[in-house]
Amino acid sequence: MNRYHPFYHGVQSPYQQHRMRMNYPQYPAHPYRNNFPPVETKTFMASADKTLTLMDSAHFVLTKIKTDTSFAHKLMDLAQQSNTAEVLKLIRQTGVKVVPVVSFNPDGIHMVFDEKLGEIDCCHLIVEVRWREM
Repeated sequence: MNRYHPFYHGVQSPYQQHRMRMNYPQYPAHPYRNNFPPVETKTFMASADKTLTLMDSAHFVLTKIKTDTSFAHKLMDLAQQSNTAEVLKLIRQTGVKVVPVVSFNPDGIHMVFDEKLGEIDCCHLIVEVRWREM
C-alpha cells in the first residue's frame, strides 16, 4: 500500500488527486485588492491638526493640575461635589482653546476633548486622571 508522505513530492495525496479531478474555477489570488477607495489624505491630515489642538488643551489642563496646588484642590473639591458647571468654569478660566466634556466618579475625573471638521466629528481625546488610590 502506497501511503502519502508530504515530503515525497512525486507522489500525490488522495486529496490532491480528488482535487485534480474536480473542475474548480480559478479565482484571482487577491480578490479584494481593488475594493478600497483611492487614498486621499486631506481629511486625515486636517484631523491630525485638530487633534494636536486637543492635545495642547489637554496638556495645558494637566500641567495646571500638576503644578498649581490651589487649582488642583478646587477642581477636585468641586468635582467631588458633582458641581459640573463650576468645574467647567474653572477649566475655562485656564484659557484652554477647547473645553472638554467632563464627568467624574469617586476615583477621578474623565475629560473628553473633541473637535469637528466642518460637520464631521473628526477627533476625540479622552483623558482620565485618578485622585484615589486603589
